[in-house]
Amino acid sequence: MRLLLYALLLCLLRAPSIAPVRAQPDCGFVDAIDYPIDISDSIRQGYDDFSLFRARFGGLHAGIDLGFNRRGEVVRAAARGRVTYSDINGWDTEKGVVIVAHTFPDNSIAYSVYGHMEEANDVRFPVVGACVTMGDILGTIGWPSRGLPHLHYELRDFLPTDGGPGYTQENPLTLGWYHPLDFTLLWRARLNPATSGYATFADGPTLPPVLLDTGYVVLASGDTIVGYVPPFTSAWRIQMDGVVTGIPGLPGGRIIARSRTGQVIQIIEQSIVAAWTAEGRDAPFVALGETLVFGMADGGLSAFTALGQALWTLAGDSGARLVSLQANHNGVAIAQRSQGQTRWRMIDLQGTVVQETQFVRNPIFAPAPTGWKLLDGMDVVRIDAGVSSMIGSVGALAGRTAAMTVDAFGNTYAYLGDSDSTLIAVDESGAMRWRVRYPASRLSQAPLMDVGGGCLLYTLDDDGMLNVFNTMDGALLQQIQLYAGGVQNSHPRARLLRVDEQERGLVGAGFLSLIALDGNRLGGDALQSCLLG
Repeated sequence: MRLLLYALLLCLLRAPSIAPVRAQPDCGFVDAIDYPIDISDSIRQGYDDFSLFRARFGGLHAGIDLGFNRRGEVVRAAARGRVTYSDINGWDTEKGVVIVAHTFPDNSIAYSVYGHMEEANDVRFPVVGACVTMGDILGTIGWPSRGLPHLHYELRDFLPTDGGPGYTQENPLTLGWYHPLDFTLLWRARLNPATSGYATFADGPTLPPVLLDTGYVVLASGDTIVGYVPPFTSAWRIQMDGVVTGIPGLPGGRIIARSRTGQVIQIIEQSIVAAWTAEGRDAPFVALGETLVFGMADGGLSAFTALGQALWTLAGDSGARLVSLQANHNGVAIAQRSQGQTRWRMIDLQGTVVQETQFVRNPIFAPAPTGWKLLDGMDVVRIDAGVSSMIGSVGALAGRTAAMTVDAFGNTYAYLGDSDSTLIAVDESGAMRWRVRYPASRLSQAPLMDVGGGCLLYTLDDDGMLNVFNTMDGALLQQIQLYAGGVQNSHPRARLLRVDEQERGLVGAGFLSLIALDGNRLGGDALQSCLLG
């Protein structure tokens, strides 16, 4: 698995370097980027109207509206650049427009558009040709004739001297516009020296993207499978007969996809090479080498080859439901919930149940170096070689958003999802190593967690915040924010966090962008101290 991740990272690292390769533009390269006004209210409310269809204007919105009912508030340049358009009557009764051209370190140019603006007694629009830096005042929020006071804000790669059109008939992402919030946070991440590659999409994923060893990034968007050539080129798409519920990748550029109707297909690039049916609707499935294990609605399992040949079936129980399915190098573990109890079972690749344990609660579990670790309420449980034992206690009941991971040395790291937002580390023997307060509270979804080589703990929250901790003491070392989408377009299930032993990682917040990270740069001195110790 880790070697495969390395190969996939190499594919993503084919994305262009951001090191400047030509003469510095007159106004300089972008070295920082921000929003034109305070948008904390929009983020807090999950507001996002980019690409939203409005019948009143007969099209899809090409920007995002910000700062409602804040007339007169100053609007600032998002980044350094040169003014290419400036007109206080640019949109007639819809008020004025300023456009700024920004040259980024990879030599790409993007234009920021600030619409519905007005001048004020002490605020004038900049002149065309002027250089601006991030934070320079461009105008104030105005009151257009067809709506409340607000700022219309766009980012795009064309039309440097035309404020319009504001609306399109097709997905703006396919026509040269960028999602302003996603673009801003992606470039903030790319300007971080720890970011080593990226990919960005015109389709919003509904499942975690998959990187294939042939260089494609594959994602599911509703009922469609889309293949991208990093960093942003859409190469092919295949529509299934229902919403896609799983898309694991296999060596040789293959991908397996299952829809909610039970349709399963194997795809090589844009060709379907096998098709069959597997029960289960929304139940998860995993790939272990060439063996595919599908969860069924009653908590049972069915296994197939990658070409659809049936291998074995493990019957479920009447009235039971499958609540979790995970894989390690020996097989799979499942949790089945029925009649107020959870039956946890380990199954090998031949379909034989090798371990079975009953729990009153629904335990959280993760693969360990030689077995499994479970968090059952307050108890840390180790299951190894058919033996189950309680090895320690975390001192607080795990909540519904709890999550855990285990490193190569058997240390367990868990976010408890309790009222104190507790993050803990427990060693192989069950002894508490440290206990700290998690930097976010009241998560609506469990964070994703990974440990890499064992010196850094990575967590990804449902709002797109990546947190990096020192595994020696739980100290928070760094945070990187990606855009996770608004209320109408966020998909927490589409988040991605994977890190290998060399601290090379892939991170996706569940929306349009994916980044490759070098944890050696994120960890800094703390990582070096851990390695030397």
